[in-house]
Parts: sequence; C-alpha cells; structure tokens
Amino acid sequence: MNNYETFFQLHLHSAPFIIANAWNVKSAKLIEDNGYQAIATSSGAIANSLGYEDGEKVPFNELLYVVKRISSCTNIPLSVDFERGYTNDLAALNENIQHLIDVGVVGINLEDAQGEEIYLKKLSSIKNYLVKTNQQLFINARTDGFLQKIDSPLERTLERAKLYKEAGADGLFVTGVQDTRIIKEITAAVSLPVNVVGTPKLSTVKTLADCGVKRISMAVFLYNATYKQLEKVIREIKEEQSFAPLF
Repeated sequence: MNNYETFFQLHLHSAPFIIANAWNVKSAKLIEDNGYQAIATSSGAIANSLGYEDGEKVPFNELLYVVKRISSCTNIPLSVDFERGYTNDLAALNENIQHLIDVGVVGINLEDAQGEEIYLKKLSSIKNYLVKTNQQLFINARTDGFLQKIDSPLERTLERAKLYKEAGADGLFVTGVQDTRIIKEITAAVSLPVNVVGTPKLSTVKTLADCGVKRISMAVFLYNATYKQLEKVIREIKEEQSFAPLF
C-alpha cells in the first residue's frame, strides 16, 4: 500500500489510532522513530514556532516549506492542518491542494469556522478537483460547532456530518467536545470515522475507544508540553546558576 492507502486504512480499524502533531522536522522524526503510524501538523504549533498567531496568519508558502521539509525527512503518512484552505478563491484553493500533494501530503484537516455555505463550496471544489485529476487525499472535515458554542451544537454537528460526507469528506473531526455521552451519540449517528483531541477530561485511549472514536489527535498540546519543559530547564539554569538541568 502507498501512504495514502495506509492512512485511509488506519481509520477503519476497530481500535482508534493516535496521531501526533508535529511542527518541524525534528518533532516529526521523533514521532516516527517512536512508532507512531502517521504524522499530522498543528497549525497553531507551526504558527507559534515561526512567530505568527494561529488562524492562517502564516503565509501559505511558509507553511508549505515546513510541510515539504517534514515530508522529505519522514516516511510515514503525513496529514496537514490546512485550516480554512488559506484562501476563499476556489481556483487558488485547488492550487494549494496540488502543492500539498506534490510534496507528499496524504491528508488534510479543513475547518468549517466560516460557516456551512462557504465550507461546502470549498469541500466540493477540492473533491471535484481530486476526481478530475485522478488524485487521492484524505479530507478530514473539521466541524467547530461545539468550539464556537453555536446553538444546538450536537444537532448541527450531525447535520453537517451528513452534508460533508455527501460533499466528499472522508472523516469528521469534532473539536471542543469533551462529554463522552455526546461523543458516543456522534459516533453512533455518523458513518464517517470520528476524530477528537485528547484532553485532560479525555486523557486515555480506552475512554475514547469506548466512545467509538477512530482517530485521536494531540493538536497543539504536544508543542505546548515541549516548550513548557524547555522553559523549566531555562529557568532552573538561571535560578541555580548551574548547567546541571541540561544533563
């Protein structure tokens, strides 16, 4: 199987798989070397590491450079946090998709924070482009209803899941949900494999497996934990006037 096929199959296993979120080559290689089956990028981590705020503040060409370096230095499937596509122009959107495919990306997360209407246009455009060009890309439809605290988030999430599948989504990424009862309702009602983020309230794989989740992300938390440890070491060196914390 090629990397796309491997990545697609990971979402079909009975047990969920954990996908760790990288922000540069070193973090990606550590993920691969420690036996993870796939790598995702974190838009927030990449942005912060480059001195930008999250939310498509990173120019796409800078994001692409980081992604290309990660892809060229690793061998397992790579999925990219594509945010909202880095454009509202559908032709430019498809060009961005092609750039990602050209550097070896096999999956994307695409956010619906702009609303269903423009999201469905973007999703359909990408899917039609992939069919037209005979290319494969796993589209993880990220729905932010709970995160944005919209009215009736569960009902809207289930409605969106149906619309997004019909438009060509391969997976459903539900953000901002931490209630296991609600997650079970989503996985029971949705035919797409469901992705959530591991959080303090959802901190074990077993808990999420019991909820029917198929993919568990770390989002920006891995990046934050890494730099929290770095801050600790730097602070201890200064306070102790010793380099012992380095070793």
